[in-house]
Amino acid sequence: MNKEKQIKKTTNSSIATNLDKNNGNLKRNLTWLIFVFAFILYAQSISFDYTLDDGSVIKENVVTKQGIKAIPTIFKHSYWYGINDTRVAEYRPTSLAMFAVEWQLFPGNPAVNHFMNVLLFAITCGLLFLLLADLFSNNKESKNTQNLIVPFLCSLLFVAHPIHTEVVDSIKSRDEILCFLFSLVAAYCFLKSLADNSILKIILGSISFFLAMASKETSISFLIIMPLMFYVFTDAKWKQILKVFIILLAMTGLYFFIRSLALRTITQTLDASPFNNTLYAATDFVSQKATAFYILLKYILLLILPHPLSYDYSFSHFPILKITDPMALLSILVYAGIGIYAFLHIRKKNIVAFAILFYLVSLAPVSNIFIMIGATMAERFMYMPSLGFCLAVSFLIVKLIKNKAPQQKINNLKQLFSANSTALMIVVVIAGLYSVKTLARSQDWKDNPTLYAHDIEVVPNSARANINLGISLLKDVYTKERNDAAKPAIVAKAIPYLKRGYEIYPESGDCFDALGQAFFALKDYPNAILYFEKLFKEYPPKSADDYKLASVCYDETKQYEKELAVLDSVLKFEPKEVESYIKKGRAYGYLGKDSLSIQSFRKAIEINPNSKTAYKDMGISYAFKNRLNEALDCLNKALKIDSLDAETYGFIGKIYQAGGDQAKAKQFFDKSAALEHR
Repeated sequence: MNKEKQIKKTTNSSIATNLDKNNGNLKRNLTWLIFVFAFILYAQSISFDYTLDDGSVIKENVVTKQGIKAIPTIFKHSYWYGINDTRVAEYRPTSLAMFAVEWQLFPGNPAVNHFMNVLLFAITCGLLFLLLADLFSNNKESKNTQNLIVPFLCSLLFVAHPIHTEVVDSIKSRDEILCFLFSLVAAYCFLKSLADNSILKIILGSISFFLAMASKETSISFLIIMPLMFYVFTDAKWKQILKVFIILLAMTGLYFFIRSLALRTITQTLDASPFNNTLYAATDFVSQKATAFYILLKYILLLILPHPLSYDYSFSHFPILKITDPMALLSILVYAGIGIYAFLHIRKKNIVAFAILFYLVSLAPVSNIFIMIGATMAERFMYMPSLGFCLAVSFLIVKLIKNKAPQQKINNLKQLFSANSTALMIVVVIAGLYSVKTLARSQDWKDNPTLYAHDIEVVPNSARANINLGISLLKDVYTKERNDAAKPAIVAKAIPYLKRGYEIYPESGDCFDALGQAFFALKDYPNAILYFEKLFKEYPPKSADDYKLASVCYDETKQYEKELAVLDSVLKFEPKEVESYIKKGRAYGYLGKDSLSIQSFRKAIEINPNSKTAYKDMGISYAFKNRLNEALDCLNKALKIDSLDAETYGFIGKIYQAGGDQAKAKQFFDKSAALEHR
């Protein structure tokens, strides 16, 4: 009898081992399916260029371009330290450190940056499935194959959702990807530690959560989400959950301590500008929050029907709503309704309630309800919260279908898909439609001109969208056009967008700058001066470039006093800029201030003793003062630098002619003519 029991026990143990092995293989195969699907879906983006803020964190960032050696600097300073922006109090060193390594190995190669985004996104999606599979295997509400099919369907929807295109296709949004990835790693490690209390897993989870925080501050939502997750999906005791919470709290405190040290260089913060966040245009608190709820409803609508999509939703795409506006009231009712449902059902470990709370908690930091942020709305803000939507949809589909799967264990993909064919078919259709949209939307992100030209049709009343398109036409299209005859048409196309941006938001420094440059390119100097003067008055440039352009405009319109003023501004940035001293000398000459003119030319020669132009112009100034010998001395020095300059020979000829030496004059005039006709 004992022998029979032993045989039966051994047989059952063997069956259990085989079933665990089959389940492991099945989970592994599903993970690879998710990973490959995610990678292929976004593979086209590897060939894309830099867009939006990619340049600010990579190719225009003086710190990032130092490569690996810059990593200590990155962890000691603010996120925007490398572009000398001391206004934005953000500390996100993780993605910048990765960009520095990538620049070290592959400088100026956006394909590598895009490849890493796609790879990290695919890894995130694979890990998401594994975490959900482990969570669902412990939840009492999960029956039959739900512990695999719901995580698989949820991950499938998450991968395919078009609202993630901004995160994956914009290199700068690596911070969003890393934030969610490290948050999932932390959750996975802490989940595993609940079973065996492994110190190693706790340490790995703690480090991962710190890296999530160092990727983007919104991962703080996992401080609430993770304990809630363990409460809903496991039988962990309150003491265990509290332990995890305390560890997460400690890592959060460590992050904010280091952050405070890194942000000590921040001298000011961004103004509460409607240009960045439309809600600042609200005249009262109630209207501000009513509009914020309306925008939150827009998020839900985009999750359900992700069309049309835009990289920008800033001023003044959304109107400011009163609390009595029907859409504002509807938005508040929707969020109040799902919030109440979640709180009433979470005690029963209801999965839909958890999905709603996941959505609400991860959305809270960027909702503009509790704190005002630097953006009205952004699709990237939905990267984490969208998981709550995908989870609720996939779970409800499986549950409502009332799947009649066989009671035996599912051992392979064929059996899993066959047992859940209806649910799978529904989700595959949704994911298929999402994928088509994702592929199409990704193509808009291939470069700035394409993105801006497409999205202006979606948000025509956005000041930023209009200004960005105008600037892109000047910077990305005009400068690359080799046919000079086609260039004026490009500028003419840019100007209406810039003027529209100015019309919507008349206080944009970027708009003044771009309009000044546009009219300069068309040689419309009076209009160029109009916008340059607005720029200099309201938003003094941080470089000499615009002052140099303005100096040309003033010279062409014979406004020499103003030309001298902007040349002084140029020299504040570039004190050894020889050309500016030469221009000052000429301007003083036109004003009849020959002594100051000569003084400026001498300064140019002091900086560059080989400046032919400075010697030549100084010689002309001496000639106007009738100091002919000094004029000849300067012009002869110019000839020593360039003995083939026909103009200099001509000037010397005129001086000899003025002095009455016709023979010498003819000699130099003949030399000048010969050089001009050679």
